[in-house]
Amino acid sequence: MKKSILYSAFAILGFGALVLTGCSKDEDTTAPSLSLTGGTSITVSLPTTAGGAGTWSDPGFSALDDEDGNITSSVTVTGASAVNLNRKGSYTVSYSVSDKAGNSTSVDRVINVVNDAEVFAGSYATCTDSSTTFALVANFAASCSTSDTINNLVKVVNFGAFDSTGTYPIYIKFDGVAAGSAITLNTNNQFVGAVAQVTQIYPTGTGVVSGTAPTSFDITYQWTDGTATDIAVSKYRR
Repeated sequence: MKKSILYSAFAILGFGALVLTGCSKDEDTTAPSLSLTGGTSITVSLPTTAGGAGTWSDPGFSALDDEDGNITSSVTVTGASAVNLNRKGSYTVSYSVSDKAGNSTSVDRVINVVNDAEVFAGSYATCTDSSTTFALVANFAASCSTSDTINNLVKVVNFGAFDSTGTYPIYIKFDGVAAGSAITLNTNNQFVGAVAQVTQIYPTGTGVVSGTAPTSFDITYQWTDGTATDIAVSKYRR
């Protein structure tokens, strides 16, 4: 919007006086508009393999001014290079633009990179039921934390509660976050203590999860102590 500036001039001409009034050139006081395609908040899931997400691609933006017209080419973007789609976290990208009169507008966009299995993170009471007489301890406290780099991957401490001599972390991969989602135990970290090792998921290739996420879930799996194998169920309850 332009603002008119009133001016006056007073002149003495001989024995008379002349007063002049008028308006100067209008002044532009309206800031340009700046719009972000996709909105000011975007949520992106982590990749299923570490480092597999590539780089952030801005969905776009536009800037218009009532005097200068389309000034999208004048928009300055900062923070985009810091967005890491391969690591969980919140990243802010800032956009700013000014018109020829110096009026400016700034807008921020937050990119949230998330692990979809975040609902499983937290503390649980856990116990393991076994069909044989292996040494098992019930009522352990288990903590679950989601991976910072791989989607749906959850680290479980005290997995299986096989004995009381220490804590044994193992990773589980949720194919989805709803109750009944299939899971896979990470074969790169099979050991769950000196007396037991997960050798095969039961049924083959997947675990069986039941319960209502995120308050409870069960994992059915097969394991061995080097002599005999056993099908067991680990129960996690908040």
